[in-house]
Order: sequence, then structure tokens, then C-alpha cells
Amino acid sequence: MSNSAAYGWSYVDVEAERRRELRAQLSQEVARSRNLRGQARSLRRAYRTARIDAHAVTVPAGADSAGLAAALEAARRENDRVEAELSRVAAEVWSVPPSRDIDRHADTGVGRTGRPVVRPSPNSATRAVEERAARVRAAAVVEAEALLRREGPACEPGDLPAFARRLEALRRARSAEETRTLLHDLGVLVHKSTQRRRDAVRLAGVRAALLERLEDAAPLDREHLAAAVADAPDPSHLAREVDLAVARADTERARDTVADALMQALRTRDYAVGDDFADLLAEDGSVVVPFDGTGAPDGYGLRIALAADRAGLTTTLVRAAPPGGHEAAGNEAGTDQDVQRWFCDEQLPKLEEAVREQGVDLARTMVLPPGLRPTVTVPEGLWPDRARSPSTGQDDTTAEGRSTDGQSTDGPASPARKRKKKPVPRSTFYGQERQRGR
Repeated sequence: MSNSAAYGWSYVDVEAERRRELRAQLSQEVARSRNLRGQARSLRRAYRTARIDAHAVTVPAGADSAGLAAALEAARRENDRVEAELSRVAAEVWSVPPSRDIDRHADTGVGRTGRPVVRPSPNSATRAVEERAARVRAAAVVEAEALLRREGPACEPGDLPAFARRLEALRRARSAEETRTLLHDLGVLVHKSTQRRRDAVRLAGVRAALLERLEDAAPLDREHLAAAVADAPDPSHLAREVDLAVARADTERARDTVADALMQALRTRDYAVGDDFADLLAEDGSVVVPFDGTGAPDGYGLRIALAADRAGLTTTLVRAAPPGGHEAAGNEAGTDQDVQRWFCDEQLPKLEEAVREQGVDLARTMVLPPGLRPTVTVPEGLWPDRARSPSTGQDDTTAEGRSTDGQSTDGPASPARKRKKKPVPRSTFYGQERQRGR
């Protein structure tokens, strides 16, 4: 144990994290819906297909995790429905047979001019080649139609007419070699088109999720990173920077929660802390709490500090400056070590446990064993003054070392700050100081 300890703290708001994750997933479904609507419009323009309606799913801005989960499930069902309808329409497009003129010319031997086509009588070898070409062509058409039914809805909308022309050319191929070439070219074009579309859909989803996540970042980070995410061809490389920005904002938001947890933990150990303790700690970063009423000798206390720019917490055993400014000596030094040992053995472990019970996790990063160094002396102006006015029963000085009428006390005055309005603090006040090295 130690009379001085440093911690890394972490606090996870489970409900807030759940809402954040659901909002990101919902934004991706919104991007998916936009893509499906675009494909439906392209099919309708190119092939005069029936209109496919994709209904938008909305959710209130302040929805809880249950409301967001319901909206996400509804969005997924709607997108799956639209996707299935697109596949059905695409299958109808690719399975359209050749035009009647082409079929009639092929069946009757009448050319496009209306005159009979004179063909030499095929010999057996020629007939075998034509039959083989017909078999290859028929199999290739079946394969091409299956490919387009499967991959057509995932293609770039602008490529659909080109695929239809390739399929028509495949149906009229005259040789096995031409058939194979057309089928291979069609496969390459479809693969490239689907890959471009998948990349576009993926990037749209990544962009939407990052922009949604940035809603939880600080305003300056949000403004800067939102522009970068919107402008980047592929914003995936900005995910870590976005996560760090949100983590910084989370840490700042959680400082209030951690300060409240510390206040409750101190009260469970009978430390006399006022109702504005949490506000002072979160705003100024450091507060001194006396040990009055805990059984320790007079003049000792605990200084608690919250880092301003990271999830850091320190607890340090402190003492008030002795009269006349001299340092402890003789039996005073022995008392100092006894208080350090008492605090380390009886107070600090139970304080840590009480903080964790408030939902704040503590990971100790540094310890200073008792007796290694003298207890830190706090300047008189920063030590709490709990003198009571006999006429009013109110404290003559505030926790900042300033009197209630605005006149400075003997200690150095702290800079003026705006305070949240709070109820009158409890009878014991506590000192504070601005954290160094901000």
C-alpha cells in the first residue's frame, strides 16, 4: 500500500456505448438503402420495370437503445425485401428471349431483306461443327443468364444496358470460339462492375458510420474530422483518429461521473465532503479533504487530483502547514509515519473498493510506500478553513480560501470561476487548488 498512489481510471456507460453502436449500424443500413434505391431507378429507366418502393426508416434523435434496435431491425428487413425484389426484377430482365424477328429469321431461313436465304447443303462435317456450336452456345447462354441473375443486382447501374447487349450477342454467336470469348468477356465485365459497386457500398457504409461516430466527438474535432471523412476517397484510414477523438470526448464527459463516484466513495468512509465537491474536482482538478472525524490526528487530509487531459487520478496524503512554518521533527515525524501507515492499511484499500462499486474501474500505475517520504505539506491558504461564525452558524470562508463577503483570507486567493448552483454544502468544507501542468 502507499500514502501516495496514481491510477488510470476507466468508466463505460453501457447504455451510451450500446446506443452509439446501434446508431453506427443504422447509418450503414441507411447507406445501403440509398444504394438499393439507386439500382431500382436504373433498372426502371433501362428496362421499364415496375417501380420498387423502398420505405425509409426513421428514429427520434433521443431514442434509447431499445428504440434504436427496433429501428435497425426494421431497416434491415426493408432492405432485404428491396434486395429480393431487385433480384426478381433483374432475373426477368436477363431471361427475356430474343426478339421475334431474330427467332423467325433463324427458324424459316428468311433473311432481314425478306428474301429467302440460299444456303449450300451442309455436309456431315459442317453439320457437326454447327451442332457443336449450338450446344456450346446454349450452355453459355444458360451460364450467362445465371451469372446475371446472381450478380446483376450488385452491378453498377450504368453497366446494365451493356450487359444486355452482350447477352444478346452471345445468343447470336456463330461459333464455339466466339461464344467462349463473349462469355469470358461478359464474366470479366460483371466481375469488375460488381467489385466497383461493392467498393462504393462499403465506402459509403464506412463513411456513414464514421460521420455518425463523430457526433460524439468534441466540436472542434468533429468539424475537422467530418470534413476529412467526407473528402477522403477511402476514409478507412481515419477510423483510428476518429476513435481517439471520441475517446477524448468520452474522457472529458466521464470526469463528472468519476468526480461523483469519488464523492460517494468518500462519504461511505465518513469523510465530510460538501455537495459541490464533485463540481470543484471536475472543474479545478484538485481538492483537499481533511481527515476530521475519521480517527486520524488533526491537520491531516487527502488530496485528490483528476488529470485534465487524460484518464488519470492521484491520491496523496497531505498535512496542513504547522504553526510558524517549521517542519515536523521528533515525535511529530513518528506521528507522520503512523498516519501514513493507518491510511495505507485502513483507508486506501476501502476507498478503492468503494470507487469501483460506483462503476469506475481503477488500475494502479504508481505507489509510494508509507514511511519513504514525509507527508506533503499543503500551504495554509489551500487548507480547508472550517471556522464557524457564532452568529450565523455558517462558514466564514469558502473552499477557495476566500471569505463569504468576497474579501481575501490569509491564504492566496484562487482565480474566480463560474460555479453551478448547488445546495448549501455540508458543515465541513474542503480545500482546492488548480492542477499544475495543464
